[in-house]
Amino acid sequence: MVPVLRLVQKEFRQIFRDRMMVRMIFLMPLIQLLVLSYAANLDLERVRIGVLDYDHSPASRRLVEAFHAAEPFETAAHASGEEGLERLLVRGRIDLALRIPRGYQRDLQAPCGAVVALTVDGQNSMLAGQAAGHARGVLQRVARREARLRGWDLAAVDGGIELVTRFFYNPELKSRRNIVPGIVVLLLTVLSAMLTSMAVVREKELGTLEQLMVTPLSARQILAGKTLPFAALAFGELAFATVVAVLWFRLPLTGSIGLLASGMLLYLLVTLGIGLLASTVSRTQQQAMFTVWFFLVFGILLSGFFVPVENMPDWLRWLTRLNPMRYSMEIVRAVFLKGAGFADAITQLEALLVLGVGVFGLAVLRFRKRMT
Repeated sequence: MVPVLRLVQKEFRQIFRDRMMVRMIFLMPLIQLLVLSYAANLDLERVRIGVLDYDHSPASRRLVEAFHAAEPFETAAHASGEEGLERLLVRGRIDLALRIPRGYQRDLQAPCGAVVALTVDGQNSMLAGQAAGHARGVLQRVARREARLRGWDLAAVDGGIELVTRFFYNPELKSRRNIVPGIVVLLLTVLSAMLTSMAVVREKELGTLEQLMVTPLSARQILAGKTLPFAALAFGELAFATVVAVLWFRLPLTGSIGLLASGMLLYLLVTLGIGLLASTVSRTQQQAMFTVWFFLVFGILLSGFFVPVENMPDWLRWLTRLNPMRYSMEIVRAVFLKGAGFADAITQLEALLVLGVGVFGLAVLRFRKRMT
């Protein structure tokens, strides 16, 4: 028993002498708890509505104002035509599209009532269903308000406004169509970031990195030799995962394959850079793995994989702009489900380019500094 206690005492001393290990044990869980408690919000908030009003009547304006005043809706855009409204949906600027037909105010007085069309972005099946339910509640309140304005019998107005709902991109509201594209991004992230960091640190542990440093190879060549294999493996895994998603899970690959490849190439700049950065601050493979995983947890939950970014607090939504996984997730889902092309993902591509050049450039500088 005494030798075991001595060994336990030795392990505790060794752990607390390692400052990196102390940070992993105490600081990382605290930060994750504080941030992720805000990020993992499954409540329906900030549902952005795009409005296409063909009627332009006092009654249609009252309907739009009712949505704007109701939680959790907010009027994000007014479209001038069907093409503009569809473009807002494809580019992810709105979550719901409200169409008010011509003659809406006139039809309110008809026995059959008025018809309003609502198009819902159905990528996230759970939240899409909740949003449609909230919209029906708003329309019921509006119908009763219109009845009071006209002195009608309130008991006979529940059908005063009929809501015709369509779910775009995921008509059956199957969660698999939302989850599988996100898993593709996670697979690429784990393979490129974590394995890159562990491969470089393994060279340190075995002492072979010093042997590489005394060879005629330059730092740039060594860096390329360490990163290119994982980049090639990541693209191979991307192709394999895409085939499985289409043939096995029956996902509709309706968008540009060139956009998918370009977006993932820019994303690999970030993930390979993260792996290299982790290798420069880690002495063991375990440290490298935990360092990368620490950032992966934040990246996953702040990417919109489980919870839409719009559901997060304002300060956290600003923080997601620094998360490359968010942009890659949006590109992959848009290509698979929305039929997106390059013009629909310019914002995401620009963000990935800036983040990729910055992170990979910093990793290269630190890596070369360690080798000199």
